[in-house]
Amino acid sequence: MKPLRHFLSMNDIEEEEARMIFKKALEWKKNRGKEFPTALQYQTWALIFKKPSTRTRLSFEVAIRELGGEALFLSSQDLQLARGEPIEDTAQVLGRMVHGLIIRTYEQKEVELFAAYGNIPVINALTDEEHPCQVLSDIFSFEEKRGSIKGKKVAFIGDGCCNVAKSWALAAEKFGFYLWIGSPRGYFSPVKSDFVQNTSSVEEAAQDAALLYTDVWISMGKEQEADKRQMEFSQYRIDRRALSVASKDALVFHCLPAYRDKEIALEVFNERKEEIYTQAENRLHVQKALLAWIVGKLNG
Repeated sequence: MKPLRHFLSMNDIEEEEARMIFKKALEWKKNRGKEFPTALQYQTWALIFKKPSTRTRLSFEVAIRELGGEALFLSSQDLQLARGEPIEDTAQVLGRMVHGLIIRTYEQKEVELFAAYGNIPVINALTDEEHPCQVLSDIFSFEEKRGSIKGKKVAFIGDGCCNVAKSWALAAEKFGFYLWIGSPRGYFSPVKSDFVQNTSSVEEAAQDAALLYTDVWISMGKEQEADKRQMEFSQYRIDRRALSVASKDALVFHCLPAYRDKEIALEVFNERKEEIYTQAENRLHVQKALLAWIVGKLNG
């Protein structure tokens, strides 16, 4: 019996495996509506979400259905978890009824516990520590338009401690690109790597970058810090200033939702919205291939 695969972190996948996923994602994107894969046929996958979601929930539910499976959305408030049932108990019961779990929650430890006790594949759909599905898809989106990301410079403008930035930092060495975090001091990336650099200068981070990337200043769960963060991050945005020093053909990505004239200038968002919306769409295609890889049916 093959060992279970989980995707809880960017550390859970090798570049070669990711590139197999990218190849299949591109194929399924081109043939959507013409090709009907059955990797999850007769399977039911549960989605447990403690945090609100648009793109993550939508892309995973559609992906499961397009692979022949059934998606079962479970709000954490509707489960006994909300009344204090241990994750270990919930995980073992779900593991006897469904074929896989996709979890969006606060603590990384929670997805790890589900993976340890559920005896079924578990996917991290976002925690406070990481958002690996987002970054896996983002790398695919970059390479779809610009070729290999290896050796390129990626500039993340904003909170270098946020989950998306952390997943980017873990991906840098794996894929061989250079990540520059442009953020206020105190929000530098905690990931130590020769492929990750921190700076408090937006211009230094963006200089010659092939990709400018940003996320909201106030992540879910940080709402009590809103006033403080609005002030500290007020100059850390993708705008004309950042674009003027980036590579001439630099892409602009935002994992959404976007707050115009905060982390990204309104005019820049409007000019680059096609890139950003394609980036969002690709969550579906990459996660379809990720699900097929997780169950060992990437060719199914």
